[in-house]
This record gives sequence, C-alpha cells and structure tokens, in this order.
Amino acid sequence: MFFKKAPAIKALLLLLLALGLTACTTPARISLPDSDTMEAGQAAARTLADLPPVEERIYPGDVLRIVRNSGETPTISAFTANSIYELTLYTVMNDGSFSYPFIGKVQAAGKTPEQLSDELQERMTPYYREPGVTVNINQAPGNTVFVGGSVRNPQPYSTNVATTLERAIIAAGGVMPNADSRHVALLRSDASGRYKTYFVDFSKLLHGGQQGRQAIALQRGDVVFIPKSGVGDRIEGVDLYLNQLIPFTKSIGIGANYDLRNNN
Repeated sequence: MFFKKAPAIKALLLLLLALGLTACTTPARISLPDSDTMEAGQAAARTLADLPPVEERIYPGDVLRIVRNSGETPTISAFTANSIYELTLYTVMNDGSFSYPFIGKVQAAGKTPEQLSDELQERMTPYYREPGVTVNINQAPGNTVFVGGSVRNPQPYSTNVATTLERAIIAAGGVMPNADSRHVALLRSDASGRYKTYFVDFSKLLHGGQQGRQAIALQRGDVVFIPKSGVGDRIEGVDLYLNQLIPFTKSIGIGANYDLRNNN
C-alpha cells in the first residue's frame, strides 16, 4: 500500500515546494533602497580607497591617558609610581563625557585626541601657567567593526583582524547561499554620528585584473551588512517546508535524497 501511495506523496511534495518558491516571504528582510540611492552609494564606495586615512576619534568606553606637558606630577613620596600612572587615566562615559580636575565635565566622544588636547588647554589656562596636555587613547574596548546579515558568523570583529571589508566578510565565514553579494552595504558614521552608506560588489572579489583590486580599509565602528537576495528567500522557503512544516517526509523516507529534476 505504501508504494502505491508514493506517487501521490511526491505530487503533494511538489505542490508544497512550488508554493514555497512562489509565495514564501521573509517579513524580517531588509529591503534595498531605490536605484538612485544605490548608484550614489556605489559611486561613493569607489572613492573610499582613495581617501586619506580616517582620523582616530574618541568613543564612549574609551580610556584616555592625559598627561600634563609641564611635567608637574605628585612627588614619589606621596604616591606610588602606579598611582601616578592611574591619575592620568580617564574613562569616557556612555554620554561621551568625563570629568577632569578643576574644569569639571568635558565632552570627548566624536573628537580626535588632538582636538580634545586643544580644548583642555584652553579650559585649563585660568588654573595653570603651562596648561598644555597630551591626550592618547590608552584602551579602546569598542575597537571593533560589526558584520551582520547573510554571513555564517555575524558578530563584532576586532579591527586588528577585520582591517578591510573583504577580510571582515571572510573572517565572518563568508557569505551565505542566500546572500546578495553584489550589494554589500558599508555603514560609516561621521563626526556628528550620522551614518553614510556605501555599496560594494563583493561578488567581484576575485576580479582584480592586471592592476589589482584596491582594498577598502575599515575603521572602528563600521557596520558591514550583507543583504539577502530574492532567491535567498525562496531557498529558505524550501527549507521551511521540507524541514519544519512537513517533517514527516523524513520519517517515511522521502525528501532527504529527493531530486526535483526526477519526476519518475
């Protein structure tokens, strides 16, 4: 009786697969912008490799080391050397600020260390004859880029590993079969915290030509997003029907090795 019912079950499977290919959608899918926006983003991406190195900016969570240029420090008899070192460290809070002796709250996030040095010198002038300071980023826990979307291992990656867009995607395990690798989005924030989006054709990774391919360097805080393709939605639809909505196919021995090209 089972073998007589097999053609009917095959027909049912084909019907369900056809419905999955034509009707299944993914509500959480992030759609691409209109063609004009895409073209502008692609044109902007082509100029990224030619831009000068991005200035290092301060982010919330950074630990700053601020040292007076005058060399005025507490005496060793009053403080240990380690305490003196710790007195030069300041953590930038979530609101982007930190507190500095005499002058109080200082807004640091979004500024370069040089810009912060100039501001501190100006505000310290009433209190010190030599108000100059040197600012360095001592620790940067947020020194990462974020890789998400249709990659195998979406997560933050250190900029020491994900130095370029190409290396970031490879570090994330590469793109998934459902990815639209022609429209990889790179989101980069400016000094005001606003994201600008660039679009890169990752599918041409190996098309370097005689002149080679210019790498796109990443900076901390960058977001690399690989969108899902329309075909990717249908691939997921087939998987949904075969492995979730009709799990009984495996129990009766149909589906695991079923070839859609063979209808006999």
